[in-house]
Amino acid sequence: MSEKNDIHEEIEEVVYEEVEDILVKVTVIRSKGQASLVQWNDSGRTRRTIVPRQTVVEDEAKRFYVEWSSLEMGIPYGINWESHLQSKYFITGASIAEKLEGSGIWTKEDFDKSPSVVQSCVLAAAREILSELGAAARKSINQED
Repeated sequence: MSEKNDIHEEIEEVVYEEVEDILVKVTVIRSKGQASLVQWNDSGRTRRTIVPRQTVVEDEAKRFYVEWSSLEMGIPYGINWESHLQSKYFITGASIAEKLEGSGIWTKEDFDKSPSVVQSCVLAAAREILSELGAAARKSINQED
């Protein structure tokens, strides 16, 4: 039984070490002093974080990489929009249609003639979301002061 536990612990260590050593391709946005602001694609989502400058490595092709563990421990950059927004929003087709019709957009010709009106109608249907985004931005500015 002890031998199985020893093997299990060795496997866990090997797996852990492999995860620690994963290099993630990043774009260096800027570096100042001992810190670098880096950006990377995290499963289709763009992320930014501030990491120690020495954690950024460059290969022969001038590509930059940072270990995953360093990215996880970095200082997140920007507003955490998700934490300020409701998890569920619904902008219905009916609410957009109501705004379009109320603004005189009834045909393809109307649509083509007035793209800014169409955009305004979609934004009007999303007013609650825009309001929360604005509040989140104002709150982050106040916290920085």
